[in-house]
Amino acid sequence: MDAALAPVHQAARHATAAGAVDLAYEVSGERGRPALLLVHGGTASRRAWDLVTPALRASHRVVAVDLRGHGQSPTPDSGYSALQLGADIGRVIEQLRPGAITVVGHSLGGMAAIHLAAHRPELVRRLVLLNVPAAPRAVDALVRLERRVRDPGFFPLTQAFVDEWCAHPRPLPAAFVAAQQAHVRALPAVVWQQVFGELVQADLTPVLPYVRQPTLLLWGARDGLLDASQCERLQAGIANARRVVIDEAGHNPSSATPDRVAAEIAAFAG
Repeated sequence: MDAALAPVHQAARHATAAGAVDLAYEVSGERGRPALLLVHGGTASRRAWDLVTPALRASHRVVAVDLRGHGQSPTPDSGYSALQLGADIGRVIEQLRPGAITVVGHSLGGMAAIHLAAHRPELVRRLVLLNVPAAPRAVDALVRLERRVRDPGFFPLTQAFVDEWCAHPRPLPAAFVAAQQAHVRALPAVVWQQVFGELVQADLTPVLPYVRQPTLLLWGARDGLLDASQCERLQAGIANARRVVIDEAGHNPSSATPDRVAAEIAAFAG
């Protein structure tokens, strides 16, 4: 092991020892096809991929997970760092035993995927990152939101906040939006507080050089949460990364432009 990489792996081992949880997940697509693992962003669930999954499973075996505290996965009181979330999703890959696979991560899910690729490279063949922050502690909007969710009076969430949080730059199916909003409203306060408490301390910059897998950066140009400098940091830090900008998409490209995103992922994953 490289001496420079040793501290990174020591931290990863500590995270795993702290207790990876068994995540809820679902599998679709025919056996024997190349596998994809889809990892949603913070405050979402595996249902966030519903608009893109039908196209992906036509050519791939698709595994969609719920991160800890989200969807149908367990909700512990701690362990919401991207490092620990990466250990959780690594456990899913080990359980399914598909060999090294392509991991697709959005936002917080992409941060977890980066840690997994750096610490467990034998599990990750390729990496696809959708609007992932490289240094979320430098994102003012996230810092402001973390202050808000620490206030007990922020909960229960107002409908105005839920509408704003689940807004998209393009119209989406009403049932899909309703399901997203219902999940956001039901998310326990501890998950909001833990996720954003970890985010405002996070900086992936030291980890990025250890991601050596081919990496596709899909970036929705109309992101109202992250600016393009976050994607530029990813591209500068990951040696084998290329960027594709989707002009009509915002923070959630897989929802705004599912056909385009599915085509990019399928072509890259092979």
